[in-house]
Amino acid sequence: MRSPWVAVDLAADPVAQARLLRRAHEVVLSGCGTPPVLREVVVDSWARCTAAGVDPERPAPMMLGAEEAASRFASHPLAAVTPLVRALLGAVSAEARHLVAISDADGTLLWIDGHPRMLEAAQSPHFKPGALCSEAAFGTNAVGTALALGHAVQIFSAEHFNRLLHGWTCAAAPVHDPASGAILGVIDLSCSFRNAHPHTLALVTAVAQAAETQLVRDRARRETDLLERYIDRLPAAGRRPSALVAADGRVLAASPRGWLGRRVEVCEGQQVLPDGSKAVLEPVADGARIVWGVRGREHRVPRRVLSIRALGAEAPGLRLAGTKLPVTSRQAELLIVLAMTPDGLSAQALAGCLYGPGAKAVTVRAEIARVRRVAGELVGAQPYRLAADVRADFLDVERLLSHRRVAAAVERYAGLLLPRSRAPAIVARRAALENALRDAVCDAGDVALRRRWERQRRRAGACNPLQPTADSQRRERTLKS
Repeated sequence: MRSPWVAVDLAADPVAQARLLRRAHEVVLSGCGTPPVLREVVVDSWARCTAAGVDPERPAPMMLGAEEAASRFASHPLAAVTPLVRALLGAVSAEARHLVAISDADGTLLWIDGHPRMLEAAQSPHFKPGALCSEAAFGTNAVGTALALGHAVQIFSAEHFNRLLHGWTCAAAPVHDPASGAILGVIDLSCSFRNAHPHTLALVTAVAQAAETQLVRDRARRETDLLERYIDRLPAAGRRPSALVAADGRVLAASPRGWLGRRVEVCEGQQVLPDGSKAVLEPVADGARIVWGVRGREHRVPRRVLSIRALGAEAPGLRLAGTKLPVTSRQAELLIVLAMTPDGLSAQALAGCLYGPGAKAVTVRAEIARVRRVAGELVGAQPYRLAADVRADFLDVERLLSHRRVAAAVERYAGLLLPRSRAPAIVARRAALENALRDAVCDAGDVALRRRWERQRRRAGACNPLQPTADSQRRERTLKS
């Protein structure tokens, strides 16, 4: 028995079948009946499109720009399965001239890859990142119909409600959240109707199932990491009751055991628990929270410590609560810039600090999303700022200088601040710190301190690549004389 979800029959001539469906499309849209050639799933979908007032001639509405779509995808759960999708469908898209797309749960396309000809053909109907492809916005199509039905489906040629897609065949399957079962988005495989094959539906369904399996494994790994972080935080809490609560309200662990039961609804800030006691919530990662019980006048959450080693280091060292942070050099620079500005920065200002004037904020938002995947809610928003106590070697040197403890500052100074970094904010801070320390040594008038400073500079790199200020040059000449 033929599956109602499959549109293609290998025994049929695809060109003749497409021609027949186009005639059926005209009959239905003219209000002259429903030809029996149409599948029931298509008839029902067209009825929904007509009720929604879908224009069969207009391309998909663009809800997001390309950069905004990329930024949103960077923080979307399905971004994690992109390498899997590429590995399983990359050969199909390249050799069989297909296009692979991933949408969110609303039907907005967030990511597309595939054969250049298909990518070019996708421009006319706006089948590209940022386009809304729900049934109500774009008519019957594999992405929107799969979302409407919650089931994998294949749509062939003029089964598409929109005439701009009559030359296409699309197969799409929804991907579900492993915790809640809600649809996260859709994986779509599209091609010319001439290359249509019934097996593409089975293929994209298998890929969606593989994606769900990976999400289950990733979730287990994340929860294990959350538990490790929670256990590391327990000594700071003393006898205060606490619990680790997932984003969906599941209690993953509690001390004492069973303190909050199996599930609890949490909200931002301080709240009243079901038993009437007060609690404070601490963001951890992936929407999870540590719920700290409040006793008496207690109101502060024990904060984590971010340790930074950046002086004289080609590759900075960052540790959060004693654990090394696996971040890239650019992400480390981002965190160091935020450590320099405890009051926080807007996305645009942070982009300027990292990339210079004219930098786009969307680039920073994507990096922040990647940092949060490995560091949890280390970076707060509006403005971006660090949600941790910072201990940094360069801040220690600056603090010692501010208290006129020049000798201690020289001893602590291990070299230039991230000597390889070209981030404008770091370059400026590097020059300011080097010049301030050199000027302090000159002003001290201590020959032994000057010699120690020179030894320290030799150990750190032997030379100073920065252009000295006029005042510092004068002081250097005074010391040498």
